[in-house]
Amino acid sequence: MDIEQLKADMQRYFREQKNLMQQRAKEYSANGQQREAEMEMNRLDVYDTFGTMLEACALKATLNPKFAGQDRTKVFCQEYLMTFISKPAEWRKSYTIAKERGEAQEIRLEELRLSTVQEIRNEFLRISRESEKKG
Repeated sequence: MDIEQLKADMQRYFREQKNLMQQRAKEYSANGQQREAEMEMNRLDVYDTFGTMLEACALKATLNPKFAGQDRTKVFCQEYLMTFISKPAEWRKSYTIAKERGEAQEIRLEELRLSTVQEIRNEFLRISRESEKKG
């Protein structure tokens, strides 16, 4: 298993998914479904965030001398998986507040963000397991 291959596989996944989201957003917008188009763009923002975190974790595992001599791929995977806990913490908090206040639109937005995070995490786990089997 190699960081560059994992990163390339995830980047391909991100590109494919983001293209689909952009297409759906355009279709929703063309049909006058602005709220749905905005939700697709919010999903796209989550993908952008985790794409950036993928790059950051890869750089950290590769360049940080603290990880010299360790299995850098394992460090990369651990670091990236931690972002699925730390990064959406604010969204979980916003979701709780929205539920307490009964703000349906905000609840829907935070649910969408959190389910998108889970979707990305599941794909990363799938890709890393496949990569492990090959390696």
